[in-house]
Amino acid sequence: MALKDKLKGLPKIYYFNNNNVLDEHMDRNLSNLDLDYSRVKIKYTSDNINEWKDLLIDRSKYKLPVGVAGFSISVLEFLKDWLTKSEITGDTELVIMRDQVDFEVGEELSPFWKFDWEFIRTKLPYDWDCFQFGFENLHFIPFYMHSIMPASTFGPSLLNKRYVKKLVKLHYKNGKYDLNGKIANLNFGLKSGTVDYFIGHNGKTYCMPLLPNNPEFYKRDSKKFKVVRACKLAYFDWWLNESKKFSLDEIFTYGKSNDLGMIKKTMNYYA
Repeated sequence: MALKDKLKGLPKIYYFNNNNVLDEHMDRNLSNLDLDYSRVKIKYTSDNINEWKDLLIDRSKYKLPVGVAGFSISVLEFLKDWLTKSEITGDTELVIMRDQVDFEVGEELSPFWKFDWEFIRTKLPYDWDCFQFGFENLHFIPFYMHSIMPASTFGPSLLNKRYVKKLVKLHYKNGKYDLNGKIANLNFGLKSGTVDYFIGHNGKTYCMPLLPNNPEFYKRDSKKFKVVRACKLAYFDWWLNESKKFSLDEIFTYGKSNDLGMIKKTMNYYA
């Protein structure tokens, strides 16, 4: 069964983009998969900082790069607007993602998935807020459905409306955005100010590594390239070589005696 068939039934996808090359990549792949999707332009960037800097609450306390803040506000503003529109459309779920998702790899991996999207939906725990089906992790990647790990980043994510309301309430206050929320996660610098943190780590998020990002869309001398490449190789290794050893029940549960045998260390794939 091809990736197109495995992902049938996915809610509408919104991908964040301000790069024409990546826009063409996403448009080509999502249209070939017959999925409903829309491009969301990253509205706030380092190029127009004077237009949006006053939208930040306590901006002098925000120590991350300008582009990170701009992307965070762009995503939060989109979610706020989606909430308003959902009252008219009746939508209760959506999928959001960056524009570097490697669907070509997904096509290669999908024959090794013994399940499709409809099956995944039957296995989501009853208390889910967010389901991430692609992500990087600096340390470990569990190849079974699991609660989000401390150093996991934002990837393709299914969000329900209840959770979107929570995200907006936490970060949008009196017409401005608060990216300085105090957290206890050292992996994210003890602040809530990145999409990598707040999308997955503010609720009941469950994860399964299905669709990696494409490292070729990152600068080759960057740490991000190294991590994305390592995680992509781990995805390949597990699904092609290890997945056949485990049952569907094992893939869709955690807390098992053999969990450790279903985990890959990211560092083992660093070049």
